[in-house]
Amino acid sequence: MTIGLSGIIIKRVLKLDPGGITELQFFSSMSGIKTIIIVTAFILFSNLQPAAAATISLDNTIDMPDRTVTYQGKTYDIQDVGAYSLGETVNITVDATDIKSFQLSLLDKNRNFLWNHMVYYTEGTAEMAMPGGVVTVPGTYAFAVFYQGDILAVKPVVFSKYNLSVMPSNTIVTSGGTLHVKVRVSPDTSLPVRVVLVKNSSSLESSANRTQDGIYDTNIKIPESAYGRFSLYAAIASDNIILGYPELMGISGGGTINVTESLPQAPASGYMMIVAAFLFLIGILFLVLNKIRS
Repeated sequence: MTIGLSGIIIKRVLKLDPGGITELQFFSSMSGIKTIIIVTAFILFSNLQPAAAATISLDNTIDMPDRTVTYQGKTYDIQDVGAYSLGETVNITVDATDIKSFQLSLLDKNRNFLWNHMVYYTEGTAEMAMPGGVVTVPGTYAFAVFYQGDILAVKPVVFSKYNLSVMPSNTIVTSGGTLHVKVRVSPDTSLPVRVVLVKNSSSLESSANRTQDGIYDTNIKIPESAYGRFSLYAAIASDNIILGYPELMGISGGGTINVTESLPQAPASGYMMIVAAFLFLIGILFLVLNKIRS
């Protein structure tokens, strides 16, 4: 069964007998850039309280257009993506509703549980820190809250060895215009660098070209129909293809770009001079005719 909404898909691909394993694949799309997160959970087949819920907050995230997906009656909200360097400690806050105990886990793309943290008798909010040495390989991972065999919340997170700086030429651009974007990557990479403008389900994507060591440039043509606030992103995709999708090795937000409606063009100065000269000649002709008549 596959359920998709605005570029995010949850697909149930495997279910074994009680006590077996269920595999969930989370596909997060940023236009043509897609992140694949595979989550594996042991099924306990316990009864889930209807009101049980949780949210995961990280101390370093990149805002994304809000996405919601529904799977077997449960809705997951994905509003941002964690962005960390390898070796960096991750500070995590979990807000839980109507549950006292749960497990927070970090999973990799190979369905391995890399880190687990049990929370007992929480009063609703639990804070914890995942040590920086847990993740040693750059790529895309996922935090997940497990409760009685169910996944209550998911938070994608990218651990990168790259530092990305996104530098747009302007934060305001008119529809029909062009936005120039420069991306600084350290250390330099041979992997593809992509730049994306996103607004809700609409996106504009462009490949950035390497112009010098660690510097990548691109121009994004803004359609005449575009208008409003867009989020700007840059990402590095791996050559590693998993189920047809490249794995993200780095991601960085570049702030908000305001696209304004283009104003009607004023007449060219040369055209205005011709009009003025024409009106001047008409005025002189009018005066001459009046003198002749008098």
